[in-house]
Amino acid sequence: MTPPAPAAFIPIERLESRIADAKPVYTPGEAVTEANRCLYCHDAPCVTACPTGIDIPGFIRKIATDNLRGSARTILSANLLGYSCARVCPVEVLCVGACVYNAWHDPAIAIGRLQRYAVESAFDGGHATALFRMGQI
Repeated sequence: MTPPAPAAFIPIERLESRIADAKPVYTPGEAVTEANRCLYCHDAPCVTACPTGIDIPGFIRKIATDNLRGSARTILSANLLGYSCARVCPVEVLCVGACVYNAWHDPAIAIGRLQRYAVESAFDGGHATALFRMGQI
C-alpha cells in the first residue's frame, strides 16, 4: 500500500478566505459601548441559558471597566473552550436568546462577540500564560 501524498499547498483563493467573519471582533470602543448597554441582571437569564454557566454579567462588566484579563479569566474558568465557543456557540438560541432586551424588542447584548473580544484581547496582549497559572483555572 502506498502512503498518501503529502498535503498540497492550500491556494489563497480558497472560498473560506473570502467569506466575511460572522462575528467580527469589536474594536475597544465598540466593546465598551456594547458592554455598557448590559443591565447586569441579578437573576441573569443569559447565565441560566448558557450550557457552561459562564458569569456573563460579570465578564461583561469587566469589559466595561477595561479589565480584559479579568474578563477572559471569568470566561475561561467556567469554560476552557471559551475561545472557540465565542466563535461557534449558537448564542442566538442560548444566552442572547434569553436576554431581557428581547422582551422589549430592543437588540439583545452581543454576548458572543463580547466573549470573543475579551478572550482574543487577552491572548493577543500576551496574557495567555498569566491566565493559565497552575491552580488558577
